[in-house]
Amino acid sequence: MAASFILRCMNRGCEFGSDSSILVCENCGGPLEAVYDYEKLRSRYTGVPSDAGSAGVWKYAPLLPLNAATEAVTLGEGGTPLVKAGRLGASLGLRNVLVKDDSRNPTLSFKDRKSSVAISKAKEFGAKRVANMTAGNAGSSVAAYAARAGIESYIFTIAGISDSKLAKLLSYGAHVFRTTAPTKELMTFVDSVSRTYSMTNMTAASRYNPYGKEGAKTVVFEVYEQMGGRLPDWAFVPIGGGGNLAGFFKGLKELRLLGLIERYPKLVGVQGEGCAPVVEAFEKGLPPEEIPVVQDAHTIAHSILDSWTPDGDQALSAIRETGGSALGVTDDEILEAMREMSSKEGLFVEPASATSFAALKKMTAEGKVSADESVLLLATGFGSNQPEAAIQAWGNPPTIELDVKAFGQMVR
Repeated sequence: MAASFILRCMNRGCEFGSDSSILVCENCGGPLEAVYDYEKLRSRYTGVPSDAGSAGVWKYAPLLPLNAATEAVTLGEGGTPLVKAGRLGASLGLRNVLVKDDSRNPTLSFKDRKSSVAISKAKEFGAKRVANMTAGNAGSSVAAYAARAGIESYIFTIAGISDSKLAKLLSYGAHVFRTTAPTKELMTFVDSVSRTYSMTNMTAASRYNPYGKEGAKTVVFEVYEQMGGRLPDWAFVPIGGGGNLAGFFKGLKELRLLGLIERYPKLVGVQGEGCAPVVEAFEKGLPPEEIPVVQDAHTIAHSILDSWTPDGDQALSAIRETGGSALGVTDDEILEAMREMSSKEGLFVEPASATSFAALKKMTAEGKVSADESVLLLATGFGSNQPEAAIQAWGNPPTIELDVKAFGQMVR
């Protein structure tokens, strides 16, 4: 099951062996990234390197940061469906719209891909406690996988977390703490807590932990295989801290290094208009290291309510390298996208997931996506993660009397 890899500093190129338990560069404190022997893998496999004895995320063991001592901590993550969204596409005059429904993961979000790999590595290194900063989904995922591994979890979350997300955190036995502090201050606090009290930092950003990205990238491998060895022309990905899009792009780069693709899909990073630092940097042509911190951030898409994007530099670079785009969507556009995804395709998604379709609608209306181009929408979380938004989108149902004749007036 062990893979051949090293850890490489993304700032200075320093390299560390696969047996190292460090999470950041020992020399400069920069983010680390797992790098594999792609030439060896390319000569050994004709498709995406995989382990026939595993499924989901762990199917791609040859491209995961595994040592002989690594024991997979799994709840059955990955292997999520790729849904042909014909009615959504038809509403926009598009012939090929696909939804990669990662809301079908065990804790109802794509974060499970990250947590499975990162918690497995934490267990390998003998971690007794892990810490995480979250708007809800990441913390729920970390808490679930930590419970599975027998590791204590300390989860620090925003004050406005939904009751359903809070209930999940508590049910997994996590030590949960709420705060009104902004994203950057909270992430910095959690990092300090982790260092001070010997906790493994599981915050979903590669500047704190390199292993979550390795799980996130597997969604690209699945899409490639589900599409019969090809990729779409466009991929729309919600952006919070930027780690999901950074992981998506790492998967693309690895497919290219393996000789399986020649071109990248155009990546579109989507944020809520009231919390769109990557969009602002893209529109202003700012360098990746100058992505702003948003003041008074707000969006109904709580899962991407990150006023500071620790992996935003990687996300912005990926957008530019693929010839893609970044745009913000309003709360009203998000709610409308939620209604359409559920009523037209039976896809009950949370607001952050719906931003992808909301962005596609805007870009199609502007003539930027043509009818014959294929489009992938990444659905990152299930609707029950933020049920109050669904009620806001649809409104409360009427209360009726049990009168058959009177009811006839309500039947269309």
